[in-house]
Amino acid sequence: MTIARKELVDSHSPGFYHCSTRCVRRAFLCGVNEETGKDYSHRKDWIERRIKELSTLFSIDIYAYAVMSNHYHIVLYLDPLAPLQWSNDEVAERWLAIYPSKTDVRRALRKEAILNSPDTLTLYRQRLGSLSWFMSRLNEPLAKLSNQEDDCSGKFWQSRYTSQALLDEGAVLSCMAYVDLNPVRAKITQKLEESHHTSIKQRLNEITDDKSLVKTLLPVSGSVKQITQNISNRDYINLVEWAGKAIVHPNKASIPEEAQSVLERLSLQSNHWLTQLQSLESRYCRIIGPVELIRQRAKKLYRRCLHGISSAKLLYN
Repeated sequence: MTIARKELVDSHSPGFYHCSTRCVRRAFLCGVNEETGKDYSHRKDWIERRIKELSTLFSIDIYAYAVMSNHYHIVLYLDPLAPLQWSNDEVAERWLAIYPSKTDVRRALRKEAILNSPDTLTLYRQRLGSLSWFMSRLNEPLAKLSNQEDDCSGKFWQSRYTSQALLDEGAVLSCMAYVDLNPVRAKITQKLEESHHTSIKQRLNEITDDKSLVKTLLPVSGSVKQITQNISNRDYINLVEWAGKAIVHPNKASIPEEAQSVLERLSLQSNHWLTQLQSLESRYCRIIGPVELIRQRAKKLYRRCLHGISSAKLLYN
């Protein structure tokens, strides 16, 4: 039985989520069309820029993303309570940036109408802290732009989107690594620095010296900007780099001491962590985390159990 998204996403407290969306028919609508030979790879730039732009307008931080030829992944931190601290003017400005006006006069009139309506301001505050509205404003304009380019109509995305709640730091970092390693698992590249349109490439590009390596792992973009992870850039990059080598060369890449210590601190078993990293989405239903937290969430959802218990027993110590 499916879980309603309103039950999965807590609208009253912050949390991490993994979201993904696929193109219709799993076609390479953001890559090279094998039948016509036409290259649509520039659409990956559209998606990447749009993810970063919207994260500065909604109360969201982006921790990981990967834009592939027929789908994309995002690991994000959502704080639905943050818009309650924003001023009325800031709420209006953010909403008008999400839905821009064609003229300055029209924009001024719309802003005045928003500021003079308490009900409208309350509604927009709620939407600026909504995961569904973020994904809607990400997918819909891109679908329209692509259909306009193809001179066609119809669905561009396969469905709304899929989402998974990440219940602890181990689940978050595992899912981040899973997302960042998408090009490696797809055999597009064997090097992280060549994993285009991914957050790991962005992080590597932003590393300029040893000082930046020892800094705490922060989101690659967003407006919440709260430190929610207890791991350094160096530790995360080492962990992902080892996992990538182990995927490319099974049983040949030994785990570095630094990566082993990170997994131990998070109570994750290195051998099962690497195995589950190959198919993290399918091993769990809509929730990833330790056994006890999954059972607590199942009880909250009035379910006897949730898919993923057996995988969690192997993953966590």
